[in-house]
Amino acid sequence: MSDIINVKQIAETNVEPTILASHAARTCYAANVPELGEKIDVENRLFKTGHHTTLEHNYFTFNIDGIPVSSMVFGLHLTAPFYNTDQRSGRFSKMYDNPDMAEIKNMLMTYYPDVSEYTINSVCGFVKNGLDIYAKNKNRVTEIARDAIKRERPYASEKYIEQNAPKFAQEQLRMFVSMIAPTALDYTIDLPTLCALYRTAWTPFMRDAVNKMVDIVKTNHPDISYMFDESAHATTDWSPKIPEKYMGVKRRPEFKLLGHSYDDKNFEIDNSNDTVDTMQFRPDSMDNSLMYVHSKIHVDAGATMGQDQRHRSIKRGAPQFTGYFYLPPLLSVAGVQVYKYANDFFDLVRDKKIPRSMITAIAPYGAMVEYEKRADMNALVHEQAKRTCWCAQEAIYHISCDLRHDLGQYIGTNAKLMKYLTPPCLSHGKCPEGPRYCGRDIVADKINNYFKQRQI
Repeated sequence: MSDIINVKQIAETNVEPTILASHAARTCYAANVPELGEKIDVENRLFKTGHHTTLEHNYFTFNIDGIPVSSMVFGLHLTAPFYNTDQRSGRFSKMYDNPDMAEIKNMLMTYYPDVSEYTINSVCGFVKNGLDIYAKNKNRVTEIARDAIKRERPYASEKYIEQNAPKFAQEQLRMFVSMIAPTALDYTIDLPTLCALYRTAWTPFMRDAVNKMVDIVKTNHPDISYMFDESAHATTDWSPKIPEKYMGVKRRPEFKLLGHSYDDKNFEIDNSNDTVDTMQFRPDSMDNSLMYVHSKIHVDAGATMGQDQRHRSIKRGAPQFTGYFYLPPLLSVAGVQVYKYANDFFDLVRDKKIPRSMITAIAPYGAMVEYEKRADMNALVHEQAKRTCWCAQEAIYHISCDLRHDLGQYIGTNAKLMKYLTPPCLSHGKCPEGPRYCGRDIVADKINNYFKQRQI
């Protein structure tokens, strides 16, 4: 294990795993509530026999620092829904404005010791080139963002403009930043999930982080070390499919509705204005979860797919790179050139000396991926709660507007579901975001022109 990714435990369930699992198991088969503290043979009666729900009562919270964004988007956040995470926002990454290329090179050499230094130097050259494009265009794109705020959001204060113009510029310019950029997060998982990740972790960075989590748990709870048998440890990499040719630029994410089973008559609504989502818990809205929306989206990998993964109650298919590069609106206005940078990336893709997992690790934020999604209606309502709000990132907003438009063609614009595909400022006439009010003209934007194109 390296000292690049740092993992420390910051919290855990305050009862020993074997004690809590024993109590859970004995509760199932006792007329009276058992005493907490009496142990059974957890290894043979529970773990080896697959009765792992009894182990789910133990949670551990880790802070992970130094793991690449790519091993979040294509790693820890990719498949398993059994976790909670809070990740550092990209705008606080030191990589953007103060890159340490020696650190990046050391990271790649550490996790890919069989790759020659010459090849790694070529990869680092690509990473640095993207950072140079970011730095070269930052001031100009910030000015364009400032003008766009004044035009699109006439009631935005000067303070709002000064705070958000650099943020919007960074948000869009990071398309040229490699996802090798390190990030940090608080990560909470239960014991069976940690066991599963130990057996499946599919990137070198992910395996290192999981190994460090496991070492902490084994040190603190040596009596459950058998759950992490070395012979079961993951050793192989997985990477999404990626073409070997640059296909061009997309200036807007793409959405395609593949199907739905919405039934307006049987859809139950939530009439409260509570910020707590209760629809997935109320018996009267259970049947909503039998209805679904099936779609395919084509988005940038680093930012939009990363945000999309926050909604873990939605099922997603495996992503694959498409060969396209996403150029957000501000960069189009600025005339930022993509062709050479994108072709340099696909030169690396064609280099068979570079492992596929390294290609995934250093892919730029703007490399586009395509994948399918299937959401039941309660999950969809939860996901869409703020996505047509202008506080949502531009690409996320446009995908949600497309969803609203395309679904409305089938279910009608007066369907009960449409309430949840509409931001509060339109449905209630006022912004609930307080100091985060975007500054747009809410009164002037009636339903026919509310869902409009945005640059920021």
